[in-house]
Amino acid sequence: MASNKGKKVRVVVRLRPVQTRKDGQSEEPCVKPIDDKSLEIWNWRNVGQSLRFEFDAFFGEESQQKTIFSKSVRPLLHHTLEGQNVSVFAYGPTGTGKTHTMQGTSAQPGVIPRSLYMIFREIKNREKDPSHGWTYTVSFSYLEIYQEKVYDLLEVKGHDLPIREDQHRNIFIPNLAEKEISTVQDFQSLFQPANQNRTTAATKLNSRSSRSHSVLLVRVKRIRETDSETKTQVGKLYLIDLAGSENNKKTGNEGIRLKESGAINMSLFQLGKVVDALSQGLPRIPYRDSKLTRLLQDSLGGHAHALMMTNIAPEEGFYMDTYTTLNFAAKSRNVVNKPFVREMSEAKVPARKRSTSTDRKPEAKRAKLDEGDKEKEKQMKAPTPVGFSPLIKRQASFEENVKLRLDSLEQNLLSQLSKVTTSRPKPRDGLQSGAQRELKRGFQHMKQLHREIASVKKVLSDTHNKSGSRTPPLHGNHTPPPLGSCDNLPGDRRDAKTTKNAKTQFAKVKGQVSLTNKENLSAIKMDPEFKMKHVASILNLLNTGTVKQLKSLQSVGEKRAQLIHNWRQMFGEFHAVEDLHKVTGLPQKTVNSIIQNNLISVGV
Repeated sequence: MASNKGKKVRVVVRLRPVQTRKDGQSEEPCVKPIDDKSLEIWNWRNVGQSLRFEFDAFFGEESQQKTIFSKSVRPLLHHTLEGQNVSVFAYGPTGTGKTHTMQGTSAQPGVIPRSLYMIFREIKNREKDPSHGWTYTVSFSYLEIYQEKVYDLLEVKGHDLPIREDQHRNIFIPNLAEKEISTVQDFQSLFQPANQNRTTAATKLNSRSSRSHSVLLVRVKRIRETDSETKTQVGKLYLIDLAGSENNKKTGNEGIRLKESGAINMSLFQLGKVVDALSQGLPRIPYRDSKLTRLLQDSLGGHAHALMMTNIAPEEGFYMDTYTTLNFAAKSRNVVNKPFVREMSEAKVPARKRSTSTDRKPEAKRAKLDEGDKEKEKQMKAPTPVGFSPLIKRQASFEENVKLRLDSLEQNLLSQLSKVTTSRPKPRDGLQSGAQRELKRGFQHMKQLHREIASVKKVLSDTHNKSGSRTPPLHGNHTPPPLGSCDNLPGDRRDAKTTKNAKTQFAKVKGQVSLTNKENLSAIKMDPEFKMKHVASILNLLNTGTVKQLKSLQSVGEKRAQLIHNWRQMFGEFHAVEDLHKVTGLPQKTVNSIIQNNLISVGV
């Protein structure tokens, strides 16, 4: 329920009475009232001229607390009771009466106590009307911003609090204490002790100067329930007392007071940047540059009805502070907010009636359950037809594929064997020939295929046993042929004579291959010259190789090569390949693997 038309920030100015100096004399005023909305101040560039400022309201030296509240603050409070946000903040240099305007005294209450009194009074009047239908709940929180840190004043904690933003871009402070109140007396009993926790100190211009910005947040929640829905509206009232900008030459700040003054002036400077950006319509508003501007994000350019109460001093000694304050207040009038009602509606779901019919009795339910159990038992006992079992179908087709693969593998092995018998290649450097490696892979492949056939048979037999079917297996009860023979395979298309010849030739070549392997291995073992050369090359690589070159060794990766290279840089060259056991970070098992994989004579 956002408003189509924005509303500008209202700005009122209050002029403090002239203060008498210690010598009993008073300074000449530099501000002159014109009417209830405007004033003028002499131009410091040309004393003969004056500068005129016009605001929403101007309150002179004789104005009372009640008048200021009735004409500026009171017209905005009803928005808080209707689900909208209202922000009232006092701005001005130090010593101009901002805290007096916001808090006042027991004889002359300020904006804060009068606002709470008016809220409870308005709630009481509205609840008397029976057609109103709303119920209200009021709570408040109190915090301060001291040296760019947020502190809870209601419940003092040992740490500062963060400022967060929810998914709806609403600013909130986690773990900030919130107290529910029902009368003005409840508020005073909690606010007065909390106000003593605020940081204040004496300066040359003010005996009780505020050293922090204080923010009082009053939260009004109202609920109305109907037969169809529940409406909830939440309105917030921000009452902010800003610390005044300070001239350290006048205040005489030193040490911690000087640091506090710097933090106050910096936050007010960031506030001025935000107002300038909003008045100029810039695309980026620097709210996040300060904790103060972050909290005032809803008050300046946000969705709240905002009122800026500007306090100024009339003395000539405050001329520059008054001049800059009036310029800032004039810029703030150009800031436009777009308030809206924060409302949440929740529809009521009618309760479903419970069935009171006596048709479904427990006995009938038990009978149906028993019937269902009997049907399940019949289905489990019934034999599973072979033609409708997807598992049996899948296993049968798998067995046929295995037979075809075995047949093609056998033919390939026979062709390789014929080549080996006709022309046996000489071994090179003690390594096996390509045909021998191919035979080895073929034997391993045949082992794997026989294992697969055995697992298929086991699955098929388990399936038949579980289903209770008396149907014989699809391909008989034949067993896989023994490893090493290629005859009598299922689905074999060769005649008996061809199979017998192939078997004889296969056994003959197998014996030749085993004999050749033994001769090659013995040749390698008996060649010390080759062994010495190979060990020397490995040792030379360990002593001179870079990390990249060391990675060329078997079982040596980036990390192990780096460990070897670092050890060599620290302790010198390797005298033997077995010195790898000395390398820190290489386990004994790893070193043995490296030596075994790189020295071909190891283990022979």
